[in-house]
Amino acid sequence: MEIEKRLAMLQNTYAASVAETVNTYEKLKVLKAIVEKRKERQAQTAPYLNQQLGIESVEDVFYKLSEIYGCANWTVKKAEGSYVATATSCKLCALSKKMGGANPCNGWCLDPMIAMLSNVSKIDSKQITVESTLLDDDCCKVSINVGTEL
Repeated sequence: MEIEKRLAMLQNTYAASVAETVNTYEKLKVLKAIVEKRKERQAQTAPYLNQQLGIESVEDVFYKLSEIYGCANWTVKKAEGSYVATATSCKLCALSKKMGGANPCNGWCLDPMIAMLSNVSKIDSKQITVESTLLDDDCCKVSINVGTEL
């Protein structure tokens, strides 16, 4: 099997596994608690992930994770002191909707990305705002306020 096909198959299998897990947690009524526990750990693991993945900028967080996981089609626009990242499709969100509609966005996508963004930009996570997600809207949109220094 060609490496590209193998990678795509692994990416799809991973997304389906996470979607199934999220929907199972929701049915067991433990999703919220698990997402909170994961969020606590993500701030601790973000520096390691950034180092291992060679992430050195805001753009890297979105583009490298898109490349590795093949899930969301992120685009990043840079303005003075800020960034806006947008995705109009996401395999994980689509699969989770098909499997029951539980929200995978925070615990498995946005919270880890916010921790990685905070670490790479040396900003507080409160300067990162999730404006919308594909679970409830037509796009996933994240605003990052890094101040005037880019």
